[in-house]
Amino acid sequence: MKTVKVPFLDLRVNDVKLKKELIGRVEKILSHGRIVEGPEQKEFEKKFATEIGVKYALGVSSGSSALYLALLGSGIQPGDEVITTPFTWVITVNAIVATGAKPVFVDIRDDFNIDPNAIEKAITKKTKAIVPMHVAGHMCDMKNISKIAKENNLFIIEDAAQAFCSQLNGRRAGTFSTAAGFSMNPMKILHAYGEAGVVTTNSKKIYNKVKQLRHAGTKRDKEGKHINRCNFIALNHKIDTIQAAMLMTSLDRINKVKQKRDKISSLYDKAFSDIINLQTLDNGEIHGRYIYLMAVNDRDKLRNYLLKHGIENKIFYSPLVCDAKVYKKNKVNVPNARKLLKQSISIPLHEKMTIEQAKYVIYSVKNFYN
Repeated sequence: MKTVKVPFLDLRVNDVKLKKELIGRVEKILSHGRIVEGPEQKEFEKKFATEIGVKYALGVSSGSSALYLALLGSGIQPGDEVITTPFTWVITVNAIVATGAKPVFVDIRDDFNIDPNAIEKAITKKTKAIVPMHVAGHMCDMKNISKIAKENNLFIIEDAAQAFCSQLNGRRAGTFSTAAGFSMNPMKILHAYGEAGVVTTNSKKIYNKVKQLRHAGTKRDKEGKHINRCNFIALNHKIDTIQAAMLMTSLDRINKVKQKRDKISSLYDKAFSDIINLQTLDNGEIHGRYIYLMAVNDRDKLRNYLLKHGIENKIFYSPLVCDAKVYKKNKVNVPNARKLLKQSISIPLHEKMTIEQAKYVIYSVKNFYN
C-alpha cells in the first residue's frame, strides 16, 4: 500500500466557517475592550458548569493552574499526603507538591488507571486526598475510589484534564470529587487556541476561595478602590476573555468532534481487539477519547515501523513521574506501571483524520504483526 502521512494531531484551522466565527469573536472582544474578565468569560463558565453538571466552574489560565487551585481550594496543605498515579503527565504531581503536600505513588491496573486496591493499602494518618487521573479519557474506577475516600474521610480531587467528554453511569468526569481540574489546551478534545483550564466544584466555599486564588489571592471591592485586599498568597491564574470566547465555539462543536473520534476509535477497537491490549470500557462508561492508548508487544519496533510508514505516534508517559529526576529519591514499587510503560503507544486519533487515514493506520499495525 502507498505510504500515507497521518499526523498525530492537526491544529490548523482550515474550516472557513469555523475560522470566520473565531475571528468574529476576537473582533467583538477587541471592540468592547474587556480583554480580561469580559462578559464572554462569565458566559463560558456558566455554560461549562451546566454541561458538566456542577454548580460552579471557574476559568483559569491552564489545566496546570486548574488542578493546583482545585487542590488549594480543597484545603490541601504542607504535611498532607496525597495518593496519586505515576502514569500521568508530571504536572499532576507538580501541582500536589506546589501546595506543600507529599505525593504518594501507587500502582495502576491494566487499563492504565490508578488501582483502587493499591490506594487503600497506601493510606496513612497523614493521607488527606486522592487524585485519580482519567488516562486518555477512560474513567477511573470511581465507585470503589469514592467508597475508599468516604470510609477514610478523604477528599477526591479529580485530574480531569483528559476527560471532558468522559462519563460513568450518567455522571460526568469532574462530578465525583470535592473539586476537579480540566485542561483545554489545543491538544484536548475541548480545546482553546492557547492555554486554558477550568476548576469545577459544588462547594460555594471552594468556589469563593478559588475565585480569589486565581486573582493573586485578592478580593475586589465593588468600588475598585482596594486592589491589594489579599487574603491568600497566590499568583495570577486568570483566563483571558479571548480564550473563553473561543472555547464557547469549541463547546458548540463538541458533539460533532466527539462523534468523529468515536467513529475512528470504533474502527480501531474492532481491528485491534484480538492482537493488542486496549482500554476496555466499564459498564455505563463513555470514553472521553482524548487519545487512543494501547499496550503492545515489540512497542519500539512498532513505533519505528509506523514512523517509517508516515504514521506519527507518541509514548505516554516516560519516564514514570516517580522516576523523574526531581522525584526519584526512593524506589517506588509500581511493577504494573513499569510494565505498561514499556508497552504503551498512542496512535493518531482526531476529528480531522479521514476514514481512509484511519484504515491506513489499521492496515499498517496489522501488517507489522503479520
